[in-house]
Amino acid sequence: MADVKTRSLISKEIFGKLIVELGHQYPEIVVCDTDLMRCFGTKAFMQEFPDRHINFGIAEQNCMAASAGLALCGKNVFSSSFSNFATKRACDQVSISVCYNQANVKVCGLYAGLTAEKNGGTHIGVEDVAVMRSFPNMAVVEAGDTYELEAVTRYLAQYEGPVYFRQPKMYLRQVYTEVPEFELGKARLLKEGKDAAIIACGIAAGIALDAAELLEKQGVSARVVNMPSIKPIDKKEIIKAAEETGLVVVCENHSIIGGLGSAVAEVMAEERCTAVLKRIGLNDCFGMTATLAYQLEANGLTKESVADSIISYLNNQKNGGNKK
Repeated sequence: MADVKTRSLISKEIFGKLIVELGHQYPEIVVCDTDLMRCFGTKAFMQEFPDRHINFGIAEQNCMAASAGLALCGKNVFSSSFSNFATKRACDQVSISVCYNQANVKVCGLYAGLTAEKNGGTHIGVEDVAVMRSFPNMAVVEAGDTYELEAVTRYLAQYEGPVYFRQPKMYLRQVYTEVPEFELGKARLLKEGKDAAIIACGIAAGIALDAAELLEKQGVSARVVNMPSIKPIDKKEIIKAAEETGLVVVCENHSIIGGLGSAVAEVMAEERCTAVLKRIGLNDCFGMTATLAYQLEANGLTKESVADSIISYLNNQKNGGNKK
């Protein structure tokens, strides 16, 4: 396996090789595509296992319904489309055919969030987590880098049940130096800290680490928690972060409505945590036709913006301001 300096940050390059390896190991794995083999990295799987690959074309509803049927016949199905289409265009099929029947389908949402870039607002899915985590029986996961992408994929090759597997087009950096352990419902502490806690997932995990490094230079100790399992979520880690720091900042490549920030807010409210919560993500808006860098800047999802938000709050507290 390539080291951290040479390992690809492109999701499909890691997933594409891995799914072929897992295909040999697990004969029940089937891949269903919506004419996105190039984006999913599954061309090699199609060539290696032509009888276990189905391309439905741009027919996402058919793909998800048929995937459920295959799963109910004993297959472990990795079924893909752009995150926007897998979760909204095929919403009914995922809800009823997959989740209602507890079918063993891994719904893979590709080019998640702003990483769809110049494909435009119609292809940018920033509401997908909100939709998927509302479905009974559906788990929701998003890896923090390609090392964790590998860990999640290996886990799902053995896991039985519906999962929404959110995959960005690319990652901004690696947050691990080797393949970590992954388990549904478990967070991973990336950095200790006592003044604030940044909880993130996906590409935002790298942004959170970079922000914490900026804060450290300014004398602020920021904890970074990677939350690859959005549903089920690690309540203990959230409560611990809230109690030990007093300020929880959630950073996500998604709308602040219904995503990771909302999931963290639900836990903090139910557990009556007294810590302050700030959510950083898309504020009730769609994505735009622009580069990832431009969109991250426009939505306050840069390391500088995240660090400045924390500094502003802490300075306000020192000056006797209200917790806002």
